[in-house]
Amino acid sequence: MLLNPVFAQKVGSSTPSAAATYPLSLSIAGTKIKYYKDDRDAFSRVPAPEAFLKRQSSSGRLAPQTAQFIVTYTNFTQEAQKAFQYAVDIWSTLIVSSVPIRIQANWVSDEPNLLGSAGPTSYRYNFDGGQKATAFYPIALAEKIAHKDLNGLNEADIVADFNRNNQWYFGTDGLTPAGQTDMVTVVLHELAHGLGFIGFFNVTDFPGDMNNGQYLAALPSIYDCFIETGGAGGPKRRLVTSQDVFPNNSIPLNRQLTGNDLFLNGAVLQQTTGQKLRVHAKSTFSRASSIYHLDEDTYPPGNVNSLMTPKLGLAESIHSPGINVLKFFSDLEWKTTSVLHDPIANTEDAKDLVFSTRIISDTTLIAGSMRLFYRKTAPTATDSVATAVSLIRIGTTDTYQYTLPAAQAQGDIWYYFQVQDASGRTFSNPGKQLAGGQIWNHVKIGPDNVPPTIQYAPAKTSIFSTAVADSLPIYARIADDRAGISSAYIDYQINGVSQPALPLSYNRLTIGNYTYDSVYVNRINFPANSLKVGDKITYRIVAQDGSRAKNQTTNPSTGFYQLTVVATKAVRDQYVNTFNDAATASDFAGYGFTVTTPASFGDGAIHSMHPYPNGTDFQSQSNYDYTLLTPIRIKANPDSAVIRFDEIVLVEPGATGSGLGDNNFYDYVVVEGSSNNGQTWKPLLDAYSANARTEWLTAYNSDLVTGLRSEKNSKAGGFPAMYRRREIPLLNQTTGFKAGDQLMIRFRLFADPLSYGWGWAIDNLFIQTLVPLVLAEEPIREGSFKLYPNPVSNGAMQLEAELLKPISELGLTISSLTGQTIRQLTLKVNGKQISEQLDVGQLPAGLYLMQLKVGDSIQTKKVIIAK
Repeated sequence: MLLNPVFAQKVGSSTPSAAATYPLSLSIAGTKIKYYKDDRDAFSRVPAPEAFLKRQSSSGRLAPQTAQFIVTYTNFTQEAQKAFQYAVDIWSTLIVSSVPIRIQANWVSDEPNLLGSAGPTSYRYNFDGGQKATAFYPIALAEKIAHKDLNGLNEADIVADFNRNNQWYFGTDGLTPAGQTDMVTVVLHELAHGLGFIGFFNVTDFPGDMNNGQYLAALPSIYDCFIETGGAGGPKRRLVTSQDVFPNNSIPLNRQLTGNDLFLNGAVLQQTTGQKLRVHAKSTFSRASSIYHLDEDTYPPGNVNSLMTPKLGLAESIHSPGINVLKFFSDLEWKTTSVLHDPIANTEDAKDLVFSTRIISDTTLIAGSMRLFYRKTAPTATDSVATAVSLIRIGTTDTYQYTLPAAQAQGDIWYYFQVQDASGRTFSNPGKQLAGGQIWNHVKIGPDNVPPTIQYAPAKTSIFSTAVADSLPIYARIADDRAGISSAYIDYQINGVSQPALPLSYNRLTIGNYTYDSVYVNRINFPANSLKVGDKITYRIVAQDGSRAKNQTTNPSTGFYQLTVVATKAVRDQYVNTFNDAATASDFAGYGFTVTTPASFGDGAIHSMHPYPNGTDFQSQSNYDYTLLTPIRIKANPDSAVIRFDEIVLVEPGATGSGLGDNNFYDYVVVEGSSNNGQTWKPLLDAYSANARTEWLTAYNSDLVTGLRSEKNSKAGGFPAMYRRREIPLLNQTTGFKAGDQLMIRFRLFADPLSYGWGWAIDNLFIQTLVPLVLAEEPIREGSFKLYPNPVSNGAMQLEAELLKPISELGLTISSLTGQTIRQLTLKVNGKQISEQLDVGQLPAGLYLMQLKVGDSIQTKKVIIAK
């Protein structure tokens, strides 16, 4: 499960009342919502809000706008631009923001019936002043609340595309003729999406009622936080705080998103109108119409709240969002009180502690309600009682302060600010969790005796070629919550000989949509031919903080990581390994895998760690890999150029339909190939997880337990009957590998920050050679059996069976491929297991079928006898 972490090194920190911690800030890319036309004439008109129509003063001059929109037009005609600006002028009188809202407006050619699409360019969460600290806010709203620009000064906050291929009406009088679409209405509608009428719910596209409801981001949008069920068939519930009932990637969530019983409900909306807004949640889900629009039946053409329905009729003009939608925008915090605060820096000096906040409100505040809450022990879910003190306003400014005397300002202090407006709403800094729990700031005063923390996982553990230059990159997240980092370096040796320490430099890295702070970077370079097979590079990361005590830590905490120069073996045309000989483990090199025989297994195989650990590098990710040291020369015949093996994959499943690179893909396994001695790797097939097989997914989900961060971990273990065959072609257009290429092959397991399972097991590896195929796709219901070695050349073959219940005997039939019975045997069984050596030395070389019969169930395997 993706945690969505942005790691930040900052001397002040925010922590919730529960044990989990949260990143300091995060930005993710924006999304868009489409708007389609209805080809029927509606002949309806909703005028602009009265406040806009009467905005002229007695002198005839326009009253000041309460929000400034700056629009960059691309390819717009003059008349289209005029209609757009009219819609912008309406919005500028309905919302308040001290930060300019920048719009990138594009006049484009698009699909038939599409009017336009728009959305925020990015989202932010846990920024200064936001009341829902674990929800994504569209960038324009986040800037309004924070009272500062959060992206580039000239960067767009909203991007909107409008389809020129429509019969547009560009007038501003709302008198839209038959057969035409009102441009002002479409702009008003699309800007509402960009301002916050948008979120991350989705439904997979599968037939019938088997679709899964999904959360497309790790956290909800601010809009998503207000979606609740109407109570049909059960109690009313907020979707985002009822994930135990409506979990991610589930049919129950799908049924809510398509059950026509969802509403937007907020405190301001209820207090001022006594109503909820019914959202469009019809039986067929569409990101273009569902959830992020209002219900068309409840708000038909001509209804004052019909602007945000999913389709716009011809000859229909709606020049107002509607009173209910505007009140809901207040719940989204377009009408709010911003409680702003720079977290107090930790210090070792005993001195008066000044708590300072800026309070800027769009509403009327209750006098004397500005307060500081603080306590000297960590708050918990059951104990959050705090000392409350009134804040003192500094002159006529918006700054309020309280000074805690030095004698009391010692040790750890948890605190937050709070204020109340005349409507009864409270606002705090930090904000709150989705379920309402208060998040706290935390400052430490006094001696610092705690060393820094280092978050790191090896990028690799083997070097396969010394003829070319290579390197070991080091990316470590090094953090200290008090004095910061004074020094960080790599301490390393080559074959036990110490090398000059390499300093690590501070970086702030942006990877995709995620920003990682406090990442310390360098690399150990190895020039061509500077190493030889068998060389060992041992290393550790050392960091010291800036405290008076100079606290120091290392990673690993004891010992060193090791990078080994490994010799590859002679190139072969084929490779077979049943892993029953432990010595064959020397054919592989890697990290996180071994050739072993767990207690519940009858013979050896490649096994990952059981369970495998969550990710530990600076992104809270880890890669565990196992590389075959024998390169394989790819055959020209596609039927022969195939990897086959048996596997069990109990690895955290991603969302149905997700793929590598998607936020909801989570952990995975993949088989990769390299034609350049391990310098670069390409996947030989798409990555996969437990949901690759129904039986694996069922097993994974059969024993879920809640972890420290409320994630669900699987305790379900693997057993031999769960093995399934995997076939991977080596010749395919995606990889570009071709006949004659000498290919290294590795097995890799990727782990993200949250949720783990039993892991991966790989047995009976056959590369470019015949393999005993399991003809029956499923194992016999009474158990499973194995035959080895296969192929067999010495006349002796071992039969092992593991049964689910005790029996006295079972039947074995050996037949030719034509079905002729060659030999029938009755074998005695000792309880649930049998281990029998079979003499097949009298049989001619060839391919045979062996059938094991237990009760009414039969399993068939192919066996090759070689002479």
